[in-house]
Amino acid sequence: MDVNPSPTRQVTLQRVGALFGDWRRLLISFAWFCAASSASLSIAISATRAQAPLLSGEQLILTALSVLGLACANFALTPALIWLRAPINPFVTSGLAVLSNAGLLLVCTDVWFDARLDGAPHPPLTLAAALAFGNALANGAIALDDDYTFLQFVLASLRYPERSAAPSKSRGLVIIEVDGLSYSHLRWAVALGFMPTVAELLSTSHTLARYDSGLPSQTSAAQAGLFYGVNHDIPAFRWYDRRHRRMVVSNHPEHAAMIDARHSTGQGLLRGGVSINNLLDGDAARALLTLSTLAPNAQRAAEHAYDDLIAFWFNPYTFGRTAVLSVLDLVREIAQALRERLARRQPRLDHRFPSRFTVLRMLTNVFLRDLAFFAVMREMQRGQPIIYATFVGYDEVAHHAGPSSLDALATLRGLDRHLRHVLTIARFFAPISYDLLLLSDHGQSSGVPFRQRYGYSLRELIDALTRAEVRVEEQQPRAAGQSFMNALLSEMDAASEQLRGVSRRRWRRATMRATVRTLRPRLEGDGETLVHRPSIIVCASGNLAHVYFEFGEDQRATLDQIEATHPGLIEALVSHPGIGFVVGTTAEAHVVVLGKGGQRNLTSGDVEGEDPLQPFGDVALRALQLLQLAQLPSSGDLIVNSAFYTDGSVASFEDQVGTHGGLGGEQTDAFVLYPRTFWFPQRPVSSAQALHCVLASWRGSALREPLGQR
Repeated sequence: MDVNPSPTRQVTLQRVGALFGDWRRLLISFAWFCAASSASLSIAISATRAQAPLLSGEQLILTALSVLGLACANFALTPALIWLRAPINPFVTSGLAVLSNAGLLLVCTDVWFDARLDGAPHPPLTLAAALAFGNALANGAIALDDDYTFLQFVLASLRYPERSAAPSKSRGLVIIEVDGLSYSHLRWAVALGFMPTVAELLSTSHTLARYDSGLPSQTSAAQAGLFYGVNHDIPAFRWYDRRHRRMVVSNHPEHAAMIDARHSTGQGLLRGGVSINNLLDGDAARALLTLSTLAPNAQRAAEHAYDDLIAFWFNPYTFGRTAVLSVLDLVREIAQALRERLARRQPRLDHRFPSRFTVLRMLTNVFLRDLAFFAVMREMQRGQPIIYATFVGYDEVAHHAGPSSLDALATLRGLDRHLRHVLTIARFFAPISYDLLLLSDHGQSSGVPFRQRYGYSLRELIDALTRAEVRVEEQQPRAAGQSFMNALLSEMDAASEQLRGVSRRRWRRATMRATVRTLRPRLEGDGETLVHRPSIIVCASGNLAHVYFEFGEDQRATLDQIEATHPGLIEALVSHPGIGFVVGTTAEAHVVVLGKGGQRNLTSGDVEGEDPLQPFGDVALRALQLLQLAQLPSSGDLIVNSAFYTDGSVASFEDQVGTHGGLGGEQTDAFVLYPRTFWFPQRPVSSAQALHCVLASWRGSALREPLGQR
């Protein structure tokens, strides 16, 4: 990470050559091409009418040379085109592959078995196209060896981005957020060998620290805290805004833009940098797949990185590799879902394969990941001062399979490979030196969902405990991954408009628009539903729920008012085995936590009977976090947290095996991986806002900003 590359072409070529140092990987990749060429050539020969006699020794040698020639031609085709700075797109590459294979096929078939193609039942170009297709599949298989594929990508990407400014003596920061990965699950993934790059960093240059994400333990509150140092009035992932009398859902672009507008001061962590695949933009100058920048009414317009999207979409190696890996991930999801059913594993969700999640997992875990890291590496080559990207694949799979499942941990393999690519870009191709940070916004806790445990949802429980004429509604969730895929479709629509009127790019525009039309119906479905003035509304975010009573009123309902209107409801909720505690406000404006064996007054600190917060860790910290949460203007009249069971599990009020949003287990147990040369406080970091101060100091030191700019 400390190498500052020389701008001279000679030194650059030397460093490109250094990437070929791992000959073992290259030889393995080339062996794949030899095997594919041999199989393809055998199929082509079998399509001729000639009957093949046994091979002589001379023919064996010539056959081997033929296979070697085919393998070399296909192995070196695209790197040669890049080296010659020839136009690169799928049509050019495929056309040249067919022509080169046709010529080689005519020569090879004359040698192998003395077969002739001019009398074959299939014309030479048809056989050559089949041969090129076979080698394309081999190239897709080699794409699984990410180091070799990355080498090809590096060569290709050298011709795309232009640096935004002259190289400086300052350093830059690349921050990768792993959505939902806890400190202990990261350690486990490293120990199981899923993250060798992280293991290498830990043994050589980086340190791993734990921090508490605070409440609510979810992405929008965490990113507001990390980017701006404040996350006021974000009580959950979804909530009811009393002041404006509307529902707010963090992964709606309009609502994300509203959250950004409330918290941004123009001095966010990402100012002058790039935001990729985030909910909020952090005052970034450029953004890609960032929800808050997609809203039509966004108050601050960041430059959209459409050029990164277009370059990824029409790069024959990056897009082809991602397509192959996406299909393999689809097969993996089908196999894992079937294995769960056959083994009768519990807890298990019914909406794994076949379902919309099957496609959604493939797109978020592979496609969005590869696109995000492609953009990260291009922006590094531009010399952007700070780049922040989020990987959502682990969180998405962990919700369905559990945070400690091998299904979820295996998603970290692809992330780890891309981290190695980022390190290589920083070492060889970036105009400034970069430091890599890896962090999470929160963790996840596992458990059987509330509905599966007890046969009804929290909404249905409250509905059963209230009068018949009382209408209870629940805000229905939408997967975060679906929101990012919808963001991708919006970005593709906008990018295709950028290509309008460019004659040589009309086919690109048509391709992107056709892709949007194909994917959009498969991603649409039941999303967040807005309620129409019910008596009670339940907003569940993981194992934490905000309950609003007669929410047409501007003021929060007190415990006494709720008891008078719905007698016995609070006591029934507190005594339910699936509920750990209930938070409400007394008539004297004191915030209290009610548990089965006692209660705690968060305002005064007094405890009666058993402390309800005792099972949830540091009692003093949890009491402070709950008090701050309950005092937010948009928090519910009641705040309900699920039970924390003796086996360390919780009960999500959503249909999730892995969950977060409240207290209990590892959902507040986040991490940050940083260079050993960086300062980190000795005292515990107990919120995303506190970590913002650390990140801001790192940014100021790395970018050498004057104190007044921080």
